Amino acid sequence: DTNHFLSIHNKATHSPLHTNSTMSTSKQPAFPPFNPFVRHPTSFLGKVKMFVCGSILVPIRLTGAILTLTSCLLWCNICSIGLRDLSTPYSPRRKRLLQGGCRFHSRVLLFWYGFLWLRESYEIEDAEERARQPHPSVVVVNHIGFAELMYLVYSDGCCFVSKDANRALPFIGKISEALQSIFVDRGEGKSKHDNTTSESIQNSSSHSDAGATTTDKILERAHSPVGTWPPLALCPEGTTHTGHVLIRFATGAFRAGLPVQPVIVSSPFSAIHGYDPSFSCANIITHVLCLMTQPMNHLHVKHLAVYVPNDAEKKDPTLFANNVRQKMASELGVECYDLTWTDKLRYESSEKAQELGRQRLAARNGGVVPPMPIFTEDAFGNALVEESSKDK
Repeated sequence: DTNHFLSIHNKATHSPLHTNSTMSTSKQPAFPPFNPFVRHPTSFLGKVKMFVCGSILVPIRLTGAILTLTSCLLWCNICSIGLRDLSTPYSPRRKRLLQGGCRFHSRVLLFWYGFLWLRESYEIEDAEERARQPHPSVVVVNHIGFAELMYLVYSDGCCFVSKDANRALPFIGKISEALQSIFVDRGEGKSKHDNTTSESIQNSSSHSDAGATTTDKILERAHSPVGTWPPLALCPEGTTHTGHVLIRFATGAFRAGLPVQPVIVSSPFSAIHGYDPSFSCANIITHVLCLMTQPMNHLHVKHLAVYVPNDAEKKDPTLFANNVRQKMASELGVECYDLTWTDKLRYESSEKAQELGRQRLAARNGGVVPPMPIFTEDAFGNALVEESSKDK
C-alpha cells in the first residue's frame, strides 16, 4: 500500500543553499512536468468510495463541524467582551483563554474533516535541545490547503496573514479576527515585481490599517517581545498548490532578519481510491464535503530546526527567503519553481480569475501572454496521454 500513497514528488534533485539572492533558472523549465496547481483527479473507484462512505460520514461530520464552529465563535465572542480594539495586544489572561479555546476547537475540527490523527515529527528530536533554540515570533509553512493552518492554531495558537476576502467567510472570518490575524487585499499592489507586492498576500496593503503595509505589521510583531502577540504563521508562497513543489516565497516574513520557525506539511493519499486533500483551484464547500467522505485523511507535519539567518541573509531578505525555501524543499523532497499566484490564475474555474491571470501575465511579459505549458505526467510520475495520441 505504500506505493499507492503520495506525499511528495520523489524525482526531485536539490542544489546547495544559495549564496546570493538571484536564483539560477537557466537549466530549469518554468513549470514541472506535472501541473502543480490542479489537483489529482479522483478515480472511478474513489468516487464509488466517496458515495458509499459519504452517505454515512458526511451528515455526522458536517453536523459536528457546524456545532464546533458555532462553539468556537461563541468562545471567541465571550473572550472578546470589553475589547474595543482588536489591533492591540491582549492581556496575558485573555490571550491564554482565547488561544486555549481555539486550540481545542481546531483539533476537533480537524477530526470532523477526517484528520483523525496527525503524524508529527521534529528535525531536532531531543525535546531539551529544541527548548534551547530561539523562540521566533514567525512560523513559515508550505501552503497546500487549510488543514495546516488549523493544525498551527491547535499546536501553537497561531494567527495568520490572510486575504481580506476571508473575513466574509462564515465563522472563519470572525474567529480569525479574534485571533488577531492580519488581513490584506491582493488587488492593491501595483509593482511589477511579484516577489514584493500583492502577488503574495504577505506584502499587500491591509484594509484594517490603511497607513501600514502588511510587511510593516509583520515587522512590528517580529520585533515585539515574545508572547506579546500570538505566533504569526505565514505561507510565504501566497497561494495554495498541490504540495508537490515549492513556489516562489514572498519576502515579507524575512524582512525583519530574525529567526523563523519552518514547518513542512504533506497530505498523502491513494491514487487508486483516495481523494486529493490539497485545496487548489477548487470550490471550498465542495472540497470540505469531499474531505468528509473519506474514512481518514492524512496530515504529516514536521517542525524543522529554527532557521537563524546569517549576516548576508539579514541584509538580503530575498536570499533569506530562498534559503529557507530550499531547506524546506530538501526536507520535503520536492523541487523549487519560480511560480506565483499569477501563474495559478489561468487554472482557476472562474472566467474572472482566468482573465485576471492573463492580464497579469501580459503585464509581466511585456504585453505578451505566454502559451499554456504542456504537462507530460501527473504528480505520481504517470505519463499523460496527449490529445493527438487519442485522435490517432
